[in-house]
Amino acid sequence: MTFEEIPFKMASSIEAMIHLFETKVQEKNLELVKVYDAAIPEVLLGDPVRLHQIILNLVSNAVKFTTNGKITVSLHLLAADEENVTIEFAVADTGTGIAAGKTEKIFENFHQASSDTSRLYGGTGLGLAIVKQLVESQGGQISVQSKVNEGSVFSFTLSFKKTDAKAETENEMSEPDAENKNIKVLVVEDIALNQLLMKTLLDDFGFERDIAANGKIAIEKLQEKNYDIILMDLQMPEMNGFEATEYIRNKMHSIIPIIALTADVTTVDLEKCKAVGMNDYIAKPVDERILYSKIAGLVKKPVQEKTALSDFDITTVSKKIKYTDLTYLTGITKFDTKLMMEMIEMYLAQTPVLMNAITKSLQQNDWDGLHAAAHKMLPSFSIMGIGKDFELMAKTIQEYKGTKNELKNIQELALQLQHVCNEACAELKEEYNTLKNTRL
Repeated sequence: MTFEEIPFKMASSIEAMIHLFETKVQEKNLELVKVYDAAIPEVLLGDPVRLHQIILNLVSNAVKFTTNGKITVSLHLLAADEENVTIEFAVADTGTGIAAGKTEKIFENFHQASSDTSRLYGGTGLGLAIVKQLVESQGGQISVQSKVNEGSVFSFTLSFKKTDAKAETENEMSEPDAENKNIKVLVVEDIALNQLLMKTLLDDFGFERDIAANGKIAIEKLQEKNYDIILMDLQMPEMNGFEATEYIRNKMHSIIPIIALTADVTTVDLEKCKAVGMNDYIAKPVDERILYSKIAGLVKKPVQEKTALSDFDITTVSKKIKYTDLTYLTGITKFDTKLMMEMIEMYLAQTPVLMNAITKSLQQNDWDGLHAAAHKMLPSFSIMGIGKDFELMAKTIQEYKGTKNELKNIQELALQLQHVCNEACAELKEEYNTLKNTRL
């Protein structure tokens, strides 16, 4: 499991996470409270994305199992020296609670407090197992205190490094610049009030924008005009956001950034968004600072909308890009390092063979062989956490029908895919060696 060390503002980061749950909390008539220790340094070095995953799971559980009362997210500075700080995070609720004797097993994979839990509240309980892995892999500890019908308190500690570096978080909006003024946004939303809100915000940002009332209309607009990014509502008539995104990715072969607009931030929805190819999400009601930062951040990324095969260009991607993410592999193997090593070994063995098969098939005009090799390669992308943009390359190669005017583009795409696979293999070899050393 890889962790970043970047400067971020803790207070702003936590505020952004809490904002995601405001609508759910209001729907259930709950109170959401934040308690923040002012002694915590403004900017710290750490992994805000992993922290978000932990907080998201804990608050999501608190909301799910609480029908009345309040949920409290608190941060306290436990210790500090010249270089590091240790912070205690806690998520407390007034929900159903956990029976005595069950708390020790609550962090195990697929374990829940009772046999009725899944039936009443849904879910498998996998989220807490992942939280435990994320906390302990960063050297922290997690615990739970609970009483039936009174509530639960999940608390964990993490250490962060102090820094003098500046950080701009997703909850802060920088001033619009000349480059961002030219951003073209397609808003896919069927509710008139929400359409008006998005028009108002985007006009205020100085962005160009068009509105589509459903996914079908959005696809028609994409065929007529180029956009830099799509804001996609999930629930719409005729063609919903998931269906529209699948069509855009698989039929149009476009990797235009897509942000999901959703009032539901449950893990299931977010996983489905990722699975169909969405780049990010934002909760309704929309926070204008977060919206601006997410749009500007995605549009500024090196890999932007590419609807033509010849437009795929990996050479412009920063050298700092990471091609693999072993979160999924870690989860399905339950941190079994031996099994992880075996799966990485298999990937390292099969990938060069499949890439050679793709190259050979192109040279021999063997389109069936090309399809078969690319098809065999695809499952490994999600297993090794290789990004959707790169997976789309393999899918595009797989679906190539042997058209002469596209042959050159496919050959270039195959070269770029070779580069991606080489970089992924290099990263996985490092991961393999790290795992091997931990077993010695």
